Amino acid sequence: MSIVTNIISKLLKEDENEACILTFCDFEQELSEEYLLNYINEIIKNNPILKQTIIKKNNQFFLCDIESFNINKCFSIKYSEKTNFNTYIKSMLNKKLSEYNFYMFVCINRELKKSRIFFKIHHSYADGYKLMNMLTEPLYIKKEDNKPPAFKREKNMLNSIYYYTIGTVILFITTILILLKNLFTFNKTNKTNKINKTNKTNVNILTDYIICKSLSLDEIKQFAIENNITINDFLYALMIKTDKIYTKKERIIQTVSPINVSKLNKINNFCPILNNINNSYDNINLLEKVNNTFNNFKYSLFIPMFDSIINNFVSYINPKILLHYHNKIINNSHYIYSNVIGPPIDKFNIKVSDIKFLITAKSSEIVYNIISSKNNINIVCSFKKGIVKDKKYFKKCIYKAYKNLMNTNK
Repeated sequence: MSIVTNIISKLLKEDENEACILTFCDFEQELSEEYLLNYINEIIKNNPILKQTIIKKNNQFFLCDIESFNINKCFSIKYSEKTNFNTYIKSMLNKKLSEYNFYMFVCINRELKKSRIFFKIHHSYADGYKLMNMLTEPLYIKKEDNKPPAFKREKNMLNSIYYYTIGTVILFITTILILLKNLFTFNKTNKTNKINKTNKTNVNILTDYIICKSLSLDEIKQFAIENNITINDFLYALMIKTDKIYTKKERIIQTVSPINVSKLNKINNFCPILNNINNSYDNINLLEKVNNTFNNFKYSLFIPMFDSIINNFVSYINPKILLHYHNKIINNSHYIYSNVIGPPIDKFNIKVSDIKFLITAKSSEIVYNIISSKNNINIVCSFKKGIVKDKKYFKKCIYKAYKNLMNTNK
């Protein structure tokens, strides 16, 4: 039995709402039962935490081995005649996890010779990058190809001085102001609570989603180069632009974004960052504003200092008090923005055609779940059922915002 020290994992496990990540990978072949059994056993062997459960005792969290671990309780295969595997997403989203804090479900269509692996895991056990590493580690042709994605960009000495000083101060001031505002603001969950009360089922069943058509990575990359921004800047601006088109009103948006701080060294390797931004900037000013903000986050001392504060000081606060404040922040946030650099699937020993993921929503926020796959940028939005009144229109707004941003210099 070992103590769970990661503050993010403790918060996610303390929450009554089951915070989970659902990933689904498509394969251009019929996967054999022997291959799948070897595959999941390899994942478990590489990640022994999957054979453990988290328990709480005297306000401490511990990882304990699951007695008589049985693979059949967390793994199943279905031979399906359905040509659209997406029909299984809701059942997987709403499947309640047991002490086995993960579940792998495989759909196989023998006629089309296609397969899809669904893998659901409690968020306290892994973040996006950790999960991708779990699922893809057995698939690489060469083990050395399995490397964490690179996050760094070059910067000159003058910029370094600016970010280390001014950038750090700016972020601490803005973050403190946002935290204080959330502390003394009533949350905006009345609408969500009303929706939940009208439904007699478990709140997890209220998870809904939108799968967008893939965007061109090469097209976005070229636009980013021409405008001296990053792909991440563009995608974040796309989210903000979509909000204005969908809501048809000017407002200040609060967002939460997980930033990777320790590669794959922990079970959760991210630091949550807060940002407030007006949704009504013109394209040029919006892109510039977003670029400046994320440059501060990447190059200043704020992230390592803030992460150190969270894990070395905040962790001593009573978990229930900390969870209450965490919930207030999420409840007052309009969006959670999660952008993951996808694995190099061309280096796999098996043909994977696509990969997507989504995180279960907590309150009235909309979660942007973004991952790159080959030349695709895949966006899946998740939210509580009823938060997005018109899902088709919301999807159209994303495409309209994309086209609008792409025409910035034309």
